[in-house]
Amino acid sequence: MFSFPYFKQTIKSNMKFLLAFTAVLCIFLTVICYVFTPQAMSGLQSATAGTLAGNLLSGNGTLVGFMSNSFYALMAIIFPMVYSIMVGNRMIAEKIDKGSMTGFLSTPTTRNQITITSAVYFILSLAVMWGIASGVGIVAANAFQPDALDIDTFLTLNLGVFLYHLVISGICFCASCVFNTSKDSLTLGAGIPLFFFVVSLFIKLSPDLDFLKYVTLNTLFDTQNILLGSGYGTEFIIMGVISLVLYITGIVWFNKKDLPL
Repeated sequence: MFSFPYFKQTIKSNMKFLLAFTAVLCIFLTVICYVFTPQAMSGLQSATAGTLAGNLLSGNGTLVGFMSNSFYALMAIIFPMVYSIMVGNRMIAEKIDKGSMTGFLSTPTTRNQITITSAVYFILSLAVMWGIASGVGIVAANAFQPDALDIDTFLTLNLGVFLYHLVISGICFCASCVFNTSKDSLTLGAGIPLFFFVVSLFIKLSPDLDFLKYVTLNTLFDTQNILLGSGYGTEFIIMGVISLVLYITGIVWFNKKDLPL
């Protein structure tokens, strides 16, 4: 069911992507902690009132409130999403497309071992990414803004965004398992997450577009509920269930489908 040699090979081939995207998140968090002051944010909010930037910079006057409407609305969504799109395609579809999957399957490694091991790496890599980002965020906040960060809320935001990206990675992984070419895999695996992201931006443009929340996964990662400290538990569970279904679907599909010779 699990191949440790294949797991090591998967880590080696994708480590540079994990390190790069994790570093980007850590840099953004550090910069936010360094430049944040209630006075500075109040000035920015006044200057950008009524604009998309004003919506993104809105908050409750706290460091974690500012993060929830800036970092967790943009950087924490788009950069790990790009990681999942790239790595998800590399897991299965790219190997089939380039012909290297035949080589792996000519060894004692089975289809189930390939998919399950790939899924384990994918999930663990996202956990490592957000674990490191959480630690860096706390250290940076304590260094630059002592006692300004609500650590419990900050960690809950990171748990929520991890679950969100678990679903995104599930979409990418499932698409990679279903299709035999990178083109088709990326069409679905990248298209759906990017659609969710664009729709979420439209919602921020105007309250009149609030009805669009029913067609985007981003609705399940509700930073306002997390700031309020209630109403997010069901959303977290739903994201966990969706990601589980997507990963299982991908594993079963790849195990049963015919591969090109």
